Amino acid sequence: MNNWQHSFNNQCNLTEHLQKPYLRFDNREKTTTKVVFDDRTNLIWAGDSYGCVSSYDPSFSLYTRFKGHIGGVAVNDLLSHRDGILSLSEDSLHFSNRRGVTTFNLTSIDIAAFSGLKAMCYSSPEKQHKVYCGGENLASGITSIDLTKGKFMSSGYYNSKVKLLKSNNKLITVGKESGSIDLYDPNSDHIIKSFSGHSATISSMDVCDYTLITAGKSERFSTMYADPFVNVYDLRNMKQLPPISFSKGTTMGNGGADIVQLHPLLPTVMVVATSSGSFDFIDLANPTMRTQYVHPCQSIKDLTLSPNGDYLSIVESNDCLNLWNRSQNTTGFTNLPEPLEYPDCVMDGPTQGPVDIDNDNYPLSSVGLPYYHEKLLSAWPRVIFKSSGTIPRKFDMNSLPFSSNKLTASSQLSNLINEQFPFHRYDKTTMGYRNVAEPYVCVSDLRNHSSIDLKPEELTRYKPANDLEIPPAVRTLPFTSGRFGSNNFDFRGFNKTSYSGLDTDIDNLYTNAILQLYRFVPEVYNFVVGCLKDENLDKITLLSDLGYLYDMMGRSRGKVCSSSGFQLALNSIDEAKELNLVNTPNEYTKDTLALDRLNLNSDKLTPPSTSSTSSSYSKPVEKLYKSLSQRFNDFLLSRLIKEEFTTTGNNTALEQCFGFQLETNVNATCNDYERQSTIIPTLTVLSPARNGIKQSNKKYNNNNNQSILTYIETSMKRIKHINSRCDKCHKQEVVEYERTIKNLPPVLSLEILLTKNEWNTVKNAKNWLAKGFYATILKDKAVIRSNAIDLKSNNQVFKYELNGYVARINDPAGELKLVTYARVFDYKLNVFKWYMLNDYLVIEVDEEEALNISPWWKTPELVIYCDAEELRKPFFSVDTYSINYDILYRDHFAAGVRKGVKTEYKLLTKSEGPTAGTLVAIDAEFVLLNDELSEINCKGAKTIARSKRIALARVSVLRGEESELFGLPFIDDYIVTTDHIENYLTRYSGIHPGDLDPLTSSRPLVMRSVIYRKLWLLLQLGCVFVGHGLYNDFKNININVPSKQIRDTALYFLQGKRYLSLRYLAFVLLGNNVQEGDHDSIEDAHTALILYKKYLNLKENGTLEATIKSLYDEGRASNYKVPEKQAKQL
Repeated sequence: MNNWQHSFNNQCNLTEHLQKPYLRFDNREKTTTKVVFDDRTNLIWAGDSYGCVSSYDPSFSLYTRFKGHIGGVAVNDLLSHRDGILSLSEDSLHFSNRRGVTTFNLTSIDIAAFSGLKAMCYSSPEKQHKVYCGGENLASGITSIDLTKGKFMSSGYYNSKVKLLKSNNKLITVGKESGSIDLYDPNSDHIIKSFSGHSATISSMDVCDYTLITAGKSERFSTMYADPFVNVYDLRNMKQLPPISFSKGTTMGNGGADIVQLHPLLPTVMVVATSSGSFDFIDLANPTMRTQYVHPCQSIKDLTLSPNGDYLSIVESNDCLNLWNRSQNTTGFTNLPEPLEYPDCVMDGPTQGPVDIDNDNYPLSSVGLPYYHEKLLSAWPRVIFKSSGTIPRKFDMNSLPFSSNKLTASSQLSNLINEQFPFHRYDKTTMGYRNVAEPYVCVSDLRNHSSIDLKPEELTRYKPANDLEIPPAVRTLPFTSGRFGSNNFDFRGFNKTSYSGLDTDIDNLYTNAILQLYRFVPEVYNFVVGCLKDENLDKITLLSDLGYLYDMMGRSRGKVCSSSGFQLALNSIDEAKELNLVNTPNEYTKDTLALDRLNLNSDKLTPPSTSSTSSSYSKPVEKLYKSLSQRFNDFLLSRLIKEEFTTTGNNTALEQCFGFQLETNVNATCNDYERQSTIIPTLTVLSPARNGIKQSNKKYNNNNNQSILTYIETSMKRIKHINSRCDKCHKQEVVEYERTIKNLPPVLSLEILLTKNEWNTVKNAKNWLAKGFYATILKDKAVIRSNAIDLKSNNQVFKYELNGYVARINDPAGELKLVTYARVFDYKLNVFKWYMLNDYLVIEVDEEEALNISPWWKTPELVIYCDAEELRKPFFSVDTYSINYDILYRDHFAAGVRKGVKTEYKLLTKSEGPTAGTLVAIDAEFVLLNDELSEINCKGAKTIARSKRIALARVSVLRGEESELFGLPFIDDYIVTTDHIENYLTRYSGIHPGDLDPLTSSRPLVMRSVIYRKLWLLLQLGCVFVGHGLYNDFKNININVPSKQIRDTALYFLQGKRYLSLRYLAFVLLGNNVQEGDHDSIEDAHTALILYKKYLNLKENGTLEATIKSLYDEGRASNYKVPEKQAKQL
């Protein structure tokens, strides 16, 4: 094997397409994973870590490139086929022709055994109709695929991790991760022979006819070293031959054999290479005859011989492809190459005449482009243009700060003075420093939430690294919904505390922050949870759903919860829809009336007229708008106060807790204006200047005394002068409009509403957000001081402390992002602790950081101050009250349900009332309101734009205790659904059109509040729920059940990650054929109950593990499906 020459001037970078600007910052490895020669054409195929497959001709010109695997997973193996190319990833097999057109693509969705795949091979080199795949998943074994049909054939049992697969005409050679080699007979599904191979692992392997060669590694001194020899095996006699030495190093472990391959035309010749670049051609018949070469590079990662043996491809560590050849006259990789297909060419030249633009028969590909003698900029190498590019920051013209400097006619900026376009000064707090290049941010990453690539340890960092950075802990978190919902999302790394966060897979995501804020107000928490003791079944109320949510958060002890039940109630309220509070996109909306407009009739009060001359510039007045969170806060508290009054017998506990007594008075020369008094749940906090305080008042304008206390006190007595015409005497004059707060409730809900300039002043003030203060009512107005001694009053003095606040995060993407800072009393340590809650991320923060509002990206919107004594009250559980359990023993159908509806259950009696530990079997059915909306980007990554919405349709609960009524349902409720149903999923749910409509249904229909209370009461009583796949049922019902109260048969018969269906388990273990037609929740719950009893028997007999192994052995043979013929016999 002499005369091999290196083509020094010819090399190709196989990862050049992965060096695009939009891929530079995804923190993923960009490398070539596999290179093979095409057996039939002059092409080299290369797969990379992004799932792309590329082909190159002998001149290294790109022929085709296509995405072989969705999701950007790496290509693990490639096989040349007579009709195209096969590529394998860890969970999919892709087959396409050489032009890149897909023939078929099989994924783990199609074939359950596709998991952790590493290698593949044909049944024999000549027969390419069947391919075998193997990998790291022990439960998958070795899977065979029919390439002619593109379907799964069978799965052979194999209990070792597969690293390499090769085949001759009879056997499949399996190189295992452990370093040993098995000879596997696919016909009999047995291991014919095993060789010990290498002590640590196998790195390369090849087989031809009856010759097998391997290279591997051994472990010495806790380090992996390449073995300095090549193992040779005779497959005819099934024995190992003497190994052939190969060592190119002078020290231990360096220069061993890393790559081996048999010559395609000379079966007794092999090429052996080391990662340092040295390679030898060795004659197996006479190992002393060898030809040695060295590739000039630092290291290599792959070496492959062409089918005709005339070319040698070497992939260097920098992913550059190089060729060696034996003669300059050779022009191809194969001896009889098939011609490559190229697009049809249209002859250049003038057309026969003008072509009608509507002529569909004229090919657009024939429209030529002009020729250029120079290379276009788009074709220049990427290294020339190193600018990463930036995204322009969005900003609202209406919210820009006005210049505080007076512009004169002699000013250099006088040409900018314009009444229509006022002069704005540059604000570095929101736009950053000038002349500083911002880091590159990809638009798609912003849309898809770029923090998804960060680890939980990095996401919990709440302090910024510099003045411009937004800490990861307050950014938009990764979306938890995926192909399997949030079941496969690990929340544990995002919350190490005992306080539960909230999931993001909901409507109206912005409400999470406000709900988490009031969860830590003892007065609110104890009241709404205490309301659960009584029934409230006829109306959908936020009070009940908020109580269920807080009770779930209190019991979950750090486990993530979801406010989906609360969102369903919110979405059903017409007033919330009118206020645009539901299904609002995550943007900072400003569609409410300006706060400057007073709540008086427009015919009574009109704003004073202002005069201006053309020679002078009048400074525009910045209008203030309430944010989306502030509008929701107003609505929430007002709604809760209203619902308490109507549902609890005219009680006013919440009104006394939050209510500000607001008195409005108009001071005028005539006495015809009436004094008005009302109760408001929140106080809007404005700057002292907007509250009517003169700018010359040193008391309120000294920067050293700037704090929120001044803003609160002046906002409790607001004065404004306006033009008004009296309705009685018709006199028009400038009147004084006065709004005064007359009381101090235990909980102060404050909405901070300031302009950009005012926020700049606040952020520059030290300790603006006070930890506490003292307040009293003096001369019919509130007086607030930081020390009690400064009040100088004999009236009752109240001490308030900061309970928490909601801050808006100025996201560069323009999204509305809210986080909550809460102060919680630790009864064990007798101290207060601060927590930051960003949806499901909950971390403890230090007080200094919590009170610091100076960063440009943090703006408080809602602030809660509580009475100091109330703040130290414990959070009570609903168990401390006497709970009404009557709904478990009677029916409560929805309005409109006809009498005499068909029922399949028998109500519980008081004598059989459930207690702690009572077994009940449960199953739930759902319907699809709208399907998932998703997009797949250019890298094949799937992004969910809107997760699917499902609605609870039916719940069945059965008796599980041994008695005469064992297995008899006591709950079988259908739930009223008034929303549009996109798909009833009848095959899986058993729900038919009309079943959930009170006007047409013959089913026992109930409201969602009824069935939810029944399940909640069973949870409170300590019942143990038996079912199959209960995680998804409880998640979609939105109830957190402790693991000690769950008996899930899907987990009891689980081996690895492959769950077994209820139908398959019932068929194999019980001999029953269930779910033959439409699903029935009573049948499914009863089957799960019998399976649980079977599980207890198997466990008691000690045969559980053997039974589970048998279940999976039989399942692999039938793809875990019930045979139709046997099912019909049952």
